[in-house]
Amino acid sequence: MNGDGKILSVSQITGQIKGLLECNLSGISVEGELSNFKSHSSGHRYFSLKDGSAQISCVMWRSRPLSFNPEDGMKLVARGNISVFAPRGNYQIDVSSLIPKGVGDLFIAYEKLKAKLESKGYFDVSNKKPLPDLPMKIGIATSQTGAAVRDIFSTIERRFPPADILLRPSIVQGENAGEDIASAIEELSHAGVDLIIIGRGGGSIEDLWAFNTEIVANAIFECQIPIISAVGHETDFTISDFVSDLRAATPTAAAELATPITSAYLIELLSNYQNFYSSQINSRLSKAQDLLENFTKERSLNILRNKLTNYSQLCDMRLEFIETRMKYKLDIFSKTLENLSFKVHSFNPRLPLKRGYALIYSKGEALCSGDQIKVGDDLEILREHETSLARVKKTFAKKIF
Repeated sequence: MNGDGKILSVSQITGQIKGLLECNLSGISVEGELSNFKSHSSGHRYFSLKDGSAQISCVMWRSRPLSFNPEDGMKLVARGNISVFAPRGNYQIDVSSLIPKGVGDLFIAYEKLKAKLESKGYFDVSNKKPLPDLPMKIGIATSQTGAAVRDIFSTIERRFPPADILLRPSIVQGENAGEDIASAIEELSHAGVDLIIIGRGGGSIEDLWAFNTEIVANAIFECQIPIISAVGHETDFTISDFVSDLRAATPTAAAELATPITSAYLIELLSNYQNFYSSQINSRLSKAQDLLENFTKERSLNILRNKLTNYSQLCDMRLEFIETRMKYKLDIFSKTLENLSFKVHSFNPRLPLKRGYALIYSKGEALCSGDQIKVGDDLEILREHETSLARVKKTFAKKIF
């Protein structure tokens, strides 16, 4: 029962607790040690923050970015709101941002520079340069002692041995690292390379900070050679990843992206071409051999060439003669056809009708000058635009002319 004696249900009391906590504990920052971190297949992350005497559950939804790879035992600062998961009666922190303790200023600087460069168009897809399909000279800017350079070299040499690899050893961590990486990019861009890979292995946000500097971002953006950025692990994102023409999850992945066409593929392609053209050549040689076997041994190439030349000229002469004769015959045929057309037209029995004459039919047959007409005969008189019926009343002989 509550203070006034009213009995509450579990849902009601949980609702009141939820309202109290979520209204009064929003926008809080909590510091603690990361424990039981789990990235669910849905993309959401579940973990706990604890200190020496207590712990609190946390959830961070997949829509909220995470710029580093969390590991149990890390000291972190979580910012978010207290929420209550009513079905279990548990309270938790709904985390909106999570940063390692002690790098809060770096994280803020990272977000600030990211927003600035994004507004200037540094991340626009329209500014990305396409990677070459078959780079013959690949420049690399990374530490010459780290695992990253070994992974890149071994992958390129395995996939495409003909490629020439130019390493510009670079400082990738600590003071002056950003300036040295920017210089390496500029030097490689003038060294005749087709593609540049920059990067390093994983580490904390402080270790990767050189790739979050504006001087490196400017060097990448202004470089005329395509650049692949491969910094840290798959979950690490740096400013150079956003500015570069392509981001690789790892240095090994960068080497694979840099060599889309492998030696094995080229060897297979060349083998297919060789087989095709060998087949074509053998087929043509066989046909040529068959032709040569039809000639006697006494005939020389000059005799054959002369005969072919004479035959070609003879063909031209005969073709010209045939064309002339055909033209002559066609002219005669055309004139004959015109005369026949005229005659056929002149014999048209209906032609006189157009000059005012008439045709007389008796019993369906046209009457000629010698035909007899009897009194009482029914006649059909056909003129150009009309037909009349008449009956003969009287006949008499009369000369018209």
